[in-house]
Amino acid sequence: MAKKKLKKLHAKDALEFFNQVMVEQPLLPFLVPLVLFAWFVERWVVPFSNWVPLLAAVWATIQYGRFKRRSAIEDLNKRWKHLILNTTPTTPIEPCEWLNKLLVEVWPNYMEPKLSKKFQSTVEKRLKHRKPKLIDKIELQEFSLGCCPPTLGEHGMRWMTSGDQKVMRLGFDWDSNEMSVMFLAKLAKPLIGAARIVINSIHIKGDVCPLLFQLILLHCYCYCYCYFSFILI
Repeated sequence: MAKKKLKKLHAKDALEFFNQVMVEQPLLPFLVPLVLFAWFVERWVVPFSNWVPLLAAVWATIQYGRFKRRSAIEDLNKRWKHLILNTTPTTPIEPCEWLNKLLVEVWPNYMEPKLSKKFQSTVEKRLKHRKPKLIDKIELQEFSLGCCPPTLGEHGMRWMTSGDQKVMRLGFDWDSNEMSVMFLAKLAKPLIGAARIVINSIHIKGDVCPLLFQLILLHCYCYCYCYFSFILI
């Protein structure tokens, strides 16, 4: 009688243990038949020592086939993009936020001083050779472009085909109220006096169209707002 109770107790413990294992390892019902099938194959059909190289060869073949298909697809995509790029007259619009961010960083300390100096030299040369008859002498006293850089490609940029040339179309918008350009003009006889001309606001808007491997062509419409103050002597 005691032996039967002991057997029932062991069977109950074993069943509880099996249920606990089933909860913790839900894949166990699939693994047990798989292990039994593998043991049967290894025991009666082919030993495992021959399985390992066979499985490795099959896996390597599958991976190599996937790699070749992926490489072929990438190569076709590259060729298709290259064909589209060479045959379409225009390219998709590309954003230029990175270019404007770079321009903001380099404008105050690098570009503005150099451009101001270059423009000042050019303006002074032009004033010497082209002077109105009513002005006896005109001097450029101050020239500064200010700390506000122009905005490039506000609506993006794109490449276009013009004949046999590749042309990049890039919007240009410069609206600055911080520039300072001052001229001092002395009036010629019979007029007597001097005039101070001050420019502190400028608006330039248009398109920058550089040709590939050639010079840059700048087409823009300029709107300058000049403020004059006259000092009569």
